[in-house]
Amino acid sequence: MNHPTRLLRWLAPPVRQERDDWTALRAQAAEPLEANNPEYTALRKEYQELNEENQDLKIAGQQRTLIQLHIRVQVILQRCRLYLDTHPTHSVSQQQLPILERILDYVRQEQQYIRQQLLLGQTSLHYLKQLKEATQEIWTKPFCNPNYLLNLLRKIKNDDVHLSDPGQILFLSFSDFLDVARQSMSGEDLPVFARGLETARLINAVSRRVRDWQGNSELLMMAGLLHDFGWLMLQQNKSDLSDDQQRIVDDERGEHPVLGAALLGGVRGFPGDSYLCEIVSQHHERLDGTGYPRRLHTTALGEHARRMAVVCRYLELKNNRRELTADGIRSFDSEEAAFAAALQLYRETIRGEWDQTAVGQLMAALDPNLPEELSQADQHNDPFSLRRFQNYRRDVSESLIPPPHFHAGTDLTKTKPTVDS
Repeated sequence: MNHPTRLLRWLAPPVRQERDDWTALRAQAAEPLEANNPEYTALRKEYQELNEENQDLKIAGQQRTLIQLHIRVQVILQRCRLYLDTHPTHSVSQQQLPILERILDYVRQEQQYIRQQLLLGQTSLHYLKQLKEATQEIWTKPFCNPNYLLNLLRKIKNDDVHLSDPGQILFLSFSDFLDVARQSMSGEDLPVFARGLETARLINAVSRRVRDWQGNSELLMMAGLLHDFGWLMLQQNKSDLSDDQQRIVDDERGEHPVLGAALLGGVRGFPGDSYLCEIVSQHHERLDGTGYPRRLHTTALGEHARRMAVVCRYLELKNNRRELTADGIRSFDSEEAAFAAALQLYRETIRGEWDQTAVGQLMAALDPNLPEELSQADQHNDPFSLRRFQNYRRDVSESLIPPPHFHAGTDLTKTKPTVDS
């Protein structure tokens, strides 16, 4: 369960690997090193730098998941203090130095990931404000000039060109980012814009790695930014409903893809604009006809719509823990969320729900080793989804059934005599 690809280091680095290292560290106790040993001195200096950097990290209170990671790093550093502090209480042998160095490497990776997520939150807030301003004409004019949206896409491309790690473009916790965004912006439409922004950035990351996606990357990114705009029309219609009608689950009939396509009909003036409405209206369709809103089948779905549907489905699984856990039937750690989403998408693809080529390209773009890991996990029935049942206590009803009171040699013609009371 500690395979670096399985835990997908780019979503949450597997610092829990250091648990085994502490056991090995205690087992390697031997002749202690001198205090002026060069390797020991360099390691203590590295510890002090990491400890200072960890104390300097400022995380907003709304980033609850990042705060948990930060606390976990602090716990590891407190353990290292026993060996690497200015006045250590435990001696260090030559055999223990590589283990301590490996533990500090885990801390460094975790701190780097936390900084990446903090930077992602800051840039996303900036993009979110620009996206809201760039889409104002969609509501007010029958023809929307796409120049503002195209400028935003080009800015995202230029800013993300140096990003090679998916952890730099995907939110660790989508709900935490929304809580941060609500501190500086108001409105019920924030989830729609935030989902669109994350979708567009993931499409851009895949397009930079997959040649087949590069030719129409701008079209797919535009569709990704605006694919959930139908929700805005549903939210506006809620004001006309009665109190009882407002309690009905939003989009119960799967209306938002069609409403979004109708709303975006006036967005013209960029390459491939004639396909925009088609992609938006089909981003929840599946190849086997089980999608919505029109339950289209294989031949009715275009190539762009298939790619868009795969990206939307993966992010939907990653950000919606309730669906990913099947209402609590499965369980997993936070580090395994991205892998669990990828595995669920992989299994749905095997059932014929998604385009196999598009899914393979998306997974390979996220991690080159991910497709092979998904295949192995599917064959072994992914232990993380069964963790809840590994510690399950057997009930009395699950005990062995006692043998019947009769068998094949029993003479059924004999009856037990009745006794009159």
